[in-house]
Amino acid sequence: MNYGVIGSGAMGLALANVLANNDKKVFIYGRNPAEVEEINKFHTNKKYLNDTKLDEKIKATNDIKEVIDFADSLIIAVPTPSVISVIKEINKYLNKPIVIINASKGLDINTNEGMQSVIYKHINKDYLLGIISLLGPGFAKEIIEKNITLICAVSENEEIAKKVQLDFSNDYFRVYLLDDINGAEIGSAMKNAIAIASGILKGLGYGENSKAALITRGLIEINKVGKIFNSKESTFLGLTGVGDLILTCNTFESRNFKAGYEIGLKDDAKEFLNNNKTTVEGIYTIKVIYEIAKKNNLDLPIIDALYQVLYLYEKPSLVVKNVMNRPLKKEQKQ
Repeated sequence: MNYGVIGSGAMGLALANVLANNDKKVFIYGRNPAEVEEINKFHTNKKYLNDTKLDEKIKATNDIKEVIDFADSLIIAVPTPSVISVIKEINKYLNKPIVIINASKGLDINTNEGMQSVIYKHINKDYLLGIISLLGPGFAKEIIEKNITLICAVSENEEIAKKVQLDFSNDYFRVYLLDDINGAEIGSAMKNAIAIASGILKGLGYGENSKAALITRGLIEINKVGKIFNSKESTFLGLTGVGDLILTCNTFESRNFKAGYEIGLKDDAKEFLNNNKTTVEGIYTIKVIYEIAKKNNLDLPIIDALYQVLYLYEKPSLVVKNVMNRPLKKEQKQ
């Protein structure tokens, strides 16, 4: 199977590198000519990966049609707000059966849908063999450095998912099969929101006790939302749930944690939101989950607090105190 990667950012490069290490043919599409030249000439992308070297078999181009013509499977590795426009671009040149592999973690801000639903809605279904998502705890740089990483191939099409599982798996990158699409997408998206909260607490000067409490209660909020979409509770105890949540809430390698930290340091979100030039998926997710919660009468104190900070511009330190001073109750799973 030939793999095309749409997106020359960190995760697209990391997944391409795994495939190249496994002697699979892979071709990357990137919009930025300088990035494409750097990948082809120096086997790096310093913007996203510093000096980390890529497999020399990886090739890149600015011509999306070249990649589509080459590929049997297309990996979509772009920020979630760009997924629809990318799929529409793919449709212009698609003239053969294709497998779509989604690597974007987030929910559509306009429809509140997961990426598999978004892709299915917009792709030319005359040529679609199946959609799979690769989700789970994995920072791109560490994948390229061959740190042991475990993720899930998420799909209802087990036959194609098994093929993807075999093509990607090796002695440092292990892929499990998972068929709970809604659960995996909700967990993978909401962990970004909780990671922003974790960063805010760190920036405000709180320590490890606070982080442990946040992750635990955050997982409960993820599960509450999952139940609305008939997700399996076991999914949230796995790689696309607690695994991804722990990773993203604990390090400055996470854009979402780092964004939260900057907000916490200033005790204000306005400056960050006005000056930020990078995609922070959790910011979009917070709005989507807030709207889902209101529609379904869900009590999600962490998401509510994040919405107040990021969309109502409330002072983070005061919001934290308000959350802590809510009426006392028993600890419950739900």
